[in-house]
Amino acid sequence: MAEYIDAFATAYDRFWAPYPERMGEAWLRLHAHLAPGAERSLLDVGCGTGIVAARFAAAGYRVVGVDVSAAMIARARERLAGTDAVLLTADATDFEVPRPCAFALSTYDIVNHVGELDRVRAYLRRVHAAVPPGGWFGFDMSTIRGLSADVPPVSREDGTASVVAARGPLDGERRPLHITGELRGDDGRTTPFATTITNTAHRVADVLAALTDAGWVPKHVTAVDDLLTDVPDPEALPRVAVIAHRA
Repeated sequence: MAEYIDAFATAYDRFWAPYPERMGEAWLRLHAHLAPGAERSLLDVGCGTGIVAARFAAAGYRVVGVDVSAAMIARARERLAGTDAVLLTADATDFEVPRPCAFALSTYDIVNHVGELDRVRAYLRRVHAAVPPGGWFGFDMSTIRGLSADVPPVSREDGTASVVAARGPLDGERRPLHITGELRGDDGRTTPFATTITNTAHRVADVLAALTDAGWVPKHVTAVDDLLTDVPDPEALPRVAVIAHRA
């Protein structure tokens, strides 16, 4: 887990937005394909600054967003102002929603962020309790291959903010991502920040078994750029998407 402070939430919106923007559109199309007549309601677990949730809200979905970070939820509230979205500051393994949602979604490796497999199981059970029979669930995850890869530090700057993201060494199943940076205000003052995101590597097969134990029926394991096609060897990809159904 990580401490997502206000400054990092701002930097996240500036530098990490392209992936959730792209995946929000892809998951929206997928849900329309899987359940064309379903109620338009979304549970976004690990909603971050609300990028995916806002895309679904714009498409007419009733949205519930959950994130452990108060700073992220604050930005999500700004982004979703004027909608009827319900945004909750809560852990992905321990939350309750005001009413069930027909589609649950987690993007950007929440399975890796929650930690050990017991916590993954708790997360999958909580999502199951929040989706009615007939509902769908999708999430992505980094594979062991993806988290084991040696990736050089990444630096980004846009004139008003800069970040450096560097992976630490793999320690057993855990690998930290150290992020440092600064925001620059109109008055020239800078606000430095630093945070560490710890990812836990899980075998795809173990996550699928936990998914089944939680009551879900796994349907597909796909590449994130093609949510309709099963992949024969998920562990060969750095990141996969998992799609499940509540029977």
